[in-house]
Amino acid sequence: MTVKLFHTENNQLMEDISIEILRSGNIASGEYVNKFERGLESVLNQKHVVTLNNMSNAIFLALYLSGVSYGDEVITTSFACMATNSSIATLGATVRWVDLERQSVCMDPAQLELAINERTKAVILYHTSGYPAQVKIISEICRKHNIVLIEDCDNAFLATLDGINVGSFGDFSIYSFYPNRLINTLDGAALVCRDKKDAIRAKKLSRYGIDNTNFRNDLGEINSQSDIPEAGWAMGLSNYCSALGYVQLGGLGLKLERTRRNTLTLIDGLSHYSEIQIINPVAGSKPSYWTLLILCHEREALLRFLRSKNIHASSLHYRNDSYSCFVSKSNVELTNTKYIQEKILSIPCGWWLTEDDLQSIISSFAEIMPNLNKTFGPSGCI
Repeated sequence: MTVKLFHTENNQLMEDISIEILRSGNIASGEYVNKFERGLESVLNQKHVVTLNNMSNAIFLALYLSGVSYGDEVITTSFACMATNSSIATLGATVRWVDLERQSVCMDPAQLELAINERTKAVILYHTSGYPAQVKIISEICRKHNIVLIEDCDNAFLATLDGINVGSFGDFSIYSFYPNRLINTLDGAALVCRDKKDAIRAKKLSRYGIDNTNFRNDLGEINSQSDIPEAGWAMGLSNYCSALGYVQLGGLGLKLERTRRNTLTLIDGLSHYSEIQIINPVAGSKPSYWTLLILCHEREALLRFLRSKNIHASSLHYRNDSYSCFVSKSNVELTNTKYIQEKILSIPCGWWLTEDDLQSIISSFAEIMPNLNKTFGPSGCI
């Protein structure tokens, strides 16, 4: 038996709609693009959703709409997937790395404010592994300094802070529909814009800059009077992928409820071990738990043991500030980021896990814990 860290959704509704779309021939464009966007607006309780073909393009477009260009600075954290930060480099902007809060995966608001300067154009705030960051405080800092806030909610779908969905605080927010996310559209993403004008512009830019309201005439031919004042890219989500996402919207609540229930079972079974420390969510937050995050001083030994038991744990990310593709002017020591990188471990907790899977994880920890020597004290340190 293998306990998977991630799972790819596949159900009868998805298979049925796949056949329907393939037989119709309306694979690239069609009614489900609009249906999926409006459905997402309803589920997320947000307006101005634009679906795109992947999350990196969604972040690229958010930065582009924010006016980020060569020489501008974007503040972000380095413990993230390259999908979060790569667009800073491709736009020719400079990245300024800021540290995490102590023993946390969340951006430190105090360090953020210290990093802001006259060249700062935007902040990318990553809600790591579905754990909400201090987004309310950070959004207030960004407003005070007139800086664009982009929330990366790629695996924080329906996570909340003080009862409000993350992604509702920033100027832009990003959601991912990569196969191992809560919604699987083969690949895909959503860009949510606070300003309707940005959403209209994003929609055009995602299809070469074309204005679909007047691009074709009554015969379906290209309208010679339709101008394209700003060239864009091929970034739109297809009708086929949109249909796959649309039919999954109805089951999200049950999947998320089961994920959270699984997580509580694991926390109850693991929290008494001094050899590990479970990362606590921000006060008032309700994570969507892409994975359960723990810290362990002997992380490599624990990881190897869990893998030997066919439990697919992972160290999750690798610090992006180690990559030479980024131009950076940061001169601060990312002490807390270093600590997290060395000790973090992601544990499976998703909706697909059975009771046997959960007990296998708990019993495996019980077996290895006596062999781990370094423990956490009351303060979280050795």
